[in-house]
Amino acid sequence: MVDDIEMPPELSEALQRQNEIDWAEAGQKAPVSGFTYKGVQLESRWAVLRELEDMKRIVDAMPELMSRRIETIWCDSKAGAIYIVTVKDRLWVPDMKLTISDAIVDTVGGHNGIYIDGDAPAGMKVDPYWPGNYP
Repeated sequence: MVDDIEMPPELSEALQRQNEIDWAEAGQKAPVSGFTYKGVQLESRWAVLRELEDMKRIVDAMPELMSRRIETIWCDSKAGAIYIVTVKDRLWVPDMKLTISDAIVDTVGGHNGIYIDGDAPAGMKVDPYWPGNYP
């Protein structure tokens, strides 16, 4: 639950305008914010077409037996290249973290963080990684 925050009307209007600018600048929008692709529910916060296409490529980049273990991939358009991946119950395997991270890096070029959830392990974080930032 989100608590209400008291703020002057001018600040509220400015925040709303900034949110509208950010949404508009996020890129071309798809007619839907999400869909199921090869059994994986893909979602983009702001229905950004490029993000949805990237997530399809992420699924394609994984070995089929790994991608079948994924329930959802969500991309946070507001933050950019941050992903939440949910693994189906009882289908976690030790290579999941590396496989997910590699698929994202290989298709998108890097990420600003990945949060992997599921029954086990719950709440695994992957630090941001952009290969060009490392020697």
